[in-house]
Amino acid sequence: MSALKTKEFLGVPIGIYVIAAILVLVLTAQYWYPLVVTPPPKEYKYKTGLTVKFKVYDASAKAIVTASILPEFYTAGADPFARVFTTTAKATGVYDATNGYWSAPLDAGTYVLLIKDTNASKTKYPELSTVTVTGTDEEKREVWLNPSQINMYQRATAPITPYEVKGWNATTEAWDSNTTTVGKIDISDYDKWCISYTVTLSDTDKIIKAGRYYWTKVTGLVITQAYIDGAEASVIEDAESTDDGLTGFYIAFSQYRAGEIHRIDIYVEDVTGWSSGNWVLKQYEYYACVRTGTTLRWWTDATKTITVQA
Repeated sequence: MSALKTKEFLGVPIGIYVIAAILVLVLTAQYWYPLVVTPPPKEYKYKTGLTVKFKVYDASAKAIVTASILPEFYTAGADPFARVFTTTAKATGVYDATNGYWSAPLDAGTYVLLIKDTNASKTKYPELSTVTVTGTDEEKREVWLNPSQINMYQRATAPITPYEVKGWNATTEAWDSNTTTVGKIDISDYDKWCISYTVTLSDTDKIIKAGRYYWTKVTGLVITQAYIDGAEASVIEDAESTDDGLTGFYIAFSQYRAGEIHRIDIYVEDVTGWSSGNWVLKQYEYYACVRTGTTLRWWTDATKTITVQA
């Protein structure tokens, strides 16, 4: 039998490379070991009876909020934006004018923080955040919330205008401008329509929170396609109202900012068994917040009605 040959790389036995690699790992362990091994969490002297400090910033007005809001802390996992919510807050925040921050009495842990506008003439959307409170070794037991600042946003004005209703002319294979019945769907003349809306935000540094455009159902009419600013949007038929109190056809829209102009185009067909009536579009903004029976949804959602006639 022939003698076994030692494997080499660039003329050096492979074993030498292995030994060198092991030595490098051992000698540099003090540098890389802390990166791969998670240290145990720090144990604080005080974890209960804390004074938790935080600030609230109006991102629209670009100013710190010092009054006319109510910060409420709930246990982790709570959803104060749910349609039905009856849980009592663990603590509420108060403003410390001397030190220039809000504070609340809490223990260390994770919480859900709801901040809502309490002004008689409300302007700000409610805000919901998951926040963390750590312990401290200081005798004063004062800690900053993480995150230490919560931003609020003022609601913009966003009226809806149906500026064109067009019917599909099967003879000419083109869209006819329905100029004689603006704002109406005339079923006796057409069986397909294109309806265009515009949404114009006129305020400065304000927003419309992301939500859904909902159309009520009219027997026989179906939305086959929809576009927002030229991009196709999925049309969903919603028959369940227990989660949000809404039914019909809807498309989702993202957050809008002041000064923007948005266009919504929908294509509608009469699929038999039509009936006359009113077809209502609702701009249900801030869909994340569907809670009823409170002042959280203090605004009136914009709507636009189109008459369906024979």
